[in-house]
Amino acid sequence: MPNHCEHGGRCKQTWDSFSCTCDGTGYTGATCHTSIYEPSCEAYKHLGRSSDTYWIDPDGSGPLGPFKVNCNMTEDKVWTTVMNNLPPKTSVTGSSRERRTVLQVNYSASMDQVTAITTSAEYCEQQIAYSCQKSRLLNTPDGTPYTWWVGRGSEKHFYWGG
Repeated sequence: MPNHCEHGGRCKQTWDSFSCTCDGTGYTGATCHTSIYEPSCEAYKHLGRSSDTYWIDPDGSGPLGPFKVNCNMTEDKVWTTVMNNLPPKTSVTGSSRERRTVLQVNYSASMDQVTAITTSAEYCEQQIAYSCQKSRLLNTPDGTPYTWWVGRGSEKHFYWGG
């Protein structure tokens, strides 16, 4: 004591020295301070990497841990996609006032991690598409939609793209 190793590194001590084992932490260096991951997809592109799934660490040795993203580098711009738990074209069958359908979208990154990459981004978008026949999801008698999505500030939003 005290443990001088950062980011979950394991400390080995003698009476007059210590060393850190950083295996599996995503960090390296004498005290597990330096991230082994690049801060962005853009940085991977500058290293000559191609489109793929990568771990990024936008705040380096800061408090946010690394997380996995898809990097699309086929255009002049680099697109970073934070993955979610829903498969493409997720089916939702019927919903009523008595039996509501709720889809929880969980991402591969925490809200703090998403904020770290979106604040430095030139452009951001999120898209959830809805396609259905004979649905009253948005076409309601009084004009108030039957559905909404919750933003990062926990506020309800009733608008939908497209």
